[in-house]
Order: sequence, then C-alpha cells, then structure tokens
Amino acid sequence: MTGGQALVQSLQREGIRTVFGIPGAGQYEIVDALWEAEDVAYVSVRHEQATTYMADGYFRATGEVAGVVVVQGPGFFNATAGLATAYDASSPMLVVTGANLYGHDADAADQSWLMPLTKWQARAERPAEVPELVHEAMGQMCTGRPRPVLLQVGQPVLAVQEDVTLLESEQYAPATPDATEIERAARVLAASQSPVIWAGGGVHIARASESLTRLAEYLQAPVVTTANGKGAVSDRHPLSLGFAQTRYKPLARWLEDRDVVLAVGTRTPFPSVEGRTVIRIDVDPAETARREHHTVGLTGDARVALDALLEALSASMAPREGGEQAAVAGLLRERFAAHNQLEPQRSLMDAVRRAVPDDGIVVQGMNQMGYYSRNYLPIYEGGRYLSASHHGTLGHAFPVGLGAKLGKPDRAVVVVSGDGGFLYNSQELATAVQYGIGIVVIVFNDNAYGNVLRAQQQQFRGHVLGTRLHNPDFVSLGLAYGARAVRASGAGELHMALEGALEIGLPTLIEVPVGEMDRNY
Repeated sequence: MTGGQALVQSLQREGIRTVFGIPGAGQYEIVDALWEAEDVAYVSVRHEQATTYMADGYFRATGEVAGVVVVQGPGFFNATAGLATAYDASSPMLVVTGANLYGHDADAADQSWLMPLTKWQARAERPAEVPELVHEAMGQMCTGRPRPVLLQVGQPVLAVQEDVTLLESEQYAPATPDATEIERAARVLAASQSPVIWAGGGVHIARASESLTRLAEYLQAPVVTTANGKGAVSDRHPLSLGFAQTRYKPLARWLEDRDVVLAVGTRTPFPSVEGRTVIRIDVDPAETARREHHTVGLTGDARVALDALLEALSASMAPREGGEQAAVAGLLRERFAAHNQLEPQRSLMDAVRRAVPDDGIVVQGMNQMGYYSRNYLPIYEGGRYLSASHHGTLGHAFPVGLGAKLGKPDRAVVVVSGDGGFLYNSQELATAVQYGIGIVVIVFNDNAYGNVLRAQQQQFRGHVLGTRLHNPDFVSLGLAYGARAVRASGAGELHMALEGALEIGLPTLIEVPVGEMDRNY
C-alpha cells in the first residue's frame, strides 16, 4: 500500500475516528485514503489554526484523540497556536505534516523549538515505518502526561507503494503511584487538622471527579480549583469552594489557615506553601520533582492515586464528621452576595447558567465575561468548563467549542466570547454550518479589547492606542455564513435567546452589546 494508505489505516486501527485539516499540496494521498475510510470523519476547516484548537476541544469533551493533517511550512505554523495551547492544557492529538516543517529545501537539524509544542516527534522515511510510528505516537499520548505529538511524512513516502505490516492497537494501564508514598501521604492526611484539596485539569483528564469527591467527603476537606479544574467537585456539593479567587480576601485568608494541601492534577502552586504540608498528585514526574511546590509527591494517574489514598485512609481512620461545611457555606454566601458583584456581569452570567443544562459545556473566552465566569459561573459536572489554561490564548474559544460539540453532538456547548477574540476565528462559522455543528457562541461586544483598554485608561494615564475596534454587524455576519444570529439586549433577552438556540440545535451567534465593564475577577 502507499504511505498515505498506511497512515490512514494505522489511524483506524489505533482508534482515531476524526481528523481535522485543510487539503493541500503534499498530502493529497492522505486525503484520498481518508475518502476511502468509511469510519474516519474528515473535517475541513477554513484556517489551520482551527485544526489544533478543534482537536483540543474534541479530546476534552470525549477523552478521545483526534488527528490533525496540515501542509508543511505555513500550514503547520498556522496550527502552532492551538498546538501550544493543547500542550499547556495536556490535550493529546496526533499532528501529521510534511517531512520539512519549513516548507522549503533548507531543513533545520535543530528542532528543539518543538519541545514546548509537542511531547514526541518522529519522521517516516518509508511507508513500512508508518504503522510503528503511529503506534508509538499513541503510546506517547496514552502514557504519562498526555500531550500533542508530531509525525512528519513527506509526499514521496505518502505516494510510493511498499509492503506494509499493520499493527494492532494496545491498551495502556494508568500509572500507579509508589505504594510507600501513598502510605506516607495517607499518614499526613490522617494527622491533618484542616486539610484542603486543590484540584486542577488533571482531575478531568483522568476522569477522577467521583474519586476526588469520595476522598473529600471522607476527609471533610473543602475543594478549591484552578480554572481548568472547575467542576472537579460539583459546585452544588457542600464542600465545594469553586475557583480559587485569591483576590477575594476572606477566601485567601481562609486558605492561609489550612495545614495540609492535597494538590491534584495541577502544576499551579498553592498560593502559599510556607508553613503547611503540600501533597502533590501528578502523572508528570517533572511536576512531582519540583520540591519547592510540595512536601510529598505522588507520580501517577489522579484517579488511581485518589482511590489508593482513600483505601489507605480507610484502614487507619474513620470518616470524619462534617465540620467545615458551615464555613464553606458562609464564605460562598458572602462571596456571591449581590453587594459583592458587578452589573451587568452578574445578571448576564446568571442568564447563561439558567439556560445551559447541568451537563452542558461552557468554553471560556479570554474576555471580560469569560474571566468573570471563572469565579461566578457554577459548574456541576467534571469536564464541563474549558479554558485556555496558562496560555490565555485569545481566539481559542470558538474553535475549541466546535471541537467539543463535534465530539459530543448531543450535549449543549456554549462559547463565552468577546468581539475581539471571536474575530480571530469567526470564519469557522462556515465550518459550523457546513458540518451542522450546533454550537452557540455568545459575543459580548464592547467594540474593544476591553481588558487592555481598561488598563490603558487606569494604569497608563488614558493613553488609549490600538484597543478600540471597528466591528462588523455581528448578526449580519452570522446570517451571511448561513448560521442563526440574533441580538440580545440585557440578561432577560440573553436568557430567552440562549434557551431557544439550545432547543433548536443549529449553529447560532448571539450578540450581546455591552459597554465598558469594571473588573471583578
């Protein structure tokens, strides 16, 4: 078979069912092999940036790896923004491009610049090498910390025919922490007086929300989360403190009084480690090797580690009675009180929460309402809130949401975007319409890069430059692409528009005109 056929049939055998790309020179043989593959969906987008963002959202919604096929040179470089975000958020994907990343004859021997973008890279020199490399790529993504991988296959390799041996897929067992370290951590937790759990996105990747909740209940340990960890414990749970908004002084002071911190699946250090014991669970040994962040490090899958900790605790102590729930309720009552909120943010966010089902997915854009949602949008199930992680990538939200909706078509997916960020990838409205991806994007329009504008006004003596925007008519833009599009003025109209859009299930843009907003996040 050709190298193109070997690649696609290897993807099939390894369980990859969706590939994002744009057909182009140097990959015709891949696209032709995809045409022959009935059980692999090929989604053609309008800019390569969307390929990796959509693969990221697809994984976060489904737990399944997608493929990305982009041409070498500009196609690959266009895809690197989403690649960097996925690397930071620990979202695996298999990216396939040509043999020369730069798209011309002068190949660079030093490819160390790929290290902040991909976990593993390889290049196939013959069709017969392709199955083994695809298999190794899957192993890299399914063991240790999941991150994107890169496979280079040149056009001559894709076109030539050769005898090829296809490989069977493999099941990968989750990493198990050292039993001695589990016992040590259990002793520390059993002796603690005021433990707290600090949960990150690794909880969702490991599908460990139930395990985390059981352990929190056994210890009666309140749970705070990073942005990526929102929903690790339902915000309806009496031990959930939600996002760790350390600018809220009562919560910051409460966190300072904890004697033991159990950090699960996050590289973000606890606000202050001084004077307290920190136990860190992470699948990445590079994180558990950072001794400045913790006292005890458990290297392994979050779900496996949490279950092992609970088993060890059960052998040495009885479950604790609820002693912290009243304090948690008091903190939340004051934090969410009307006098501590801003308008119209509070009413608009409440309108979103009331319209989106509990199992719906909300994608946080890097805009003022997106930031506000980190603190004040309750999340009730694990993996239902998607952010750009530490990268804070403007423009990621809409294509990440498209990937999530494509992976979970029966689930509501709502993107909270600003006008500036949405226009980074607004062309993907065409993709949504073409493939019937029934996503809803809310564009909160202040005709500005609002966060930067406010900083210029407040911190730089009103020196406003480059932050006020000339925008299209967003409703007309959405309609021109063939999507549904409406304008909602205020929280009441937003709730009605969003509820109706989710019921209809078609690609929908809702523009919400807003003015300048104060900061409260």
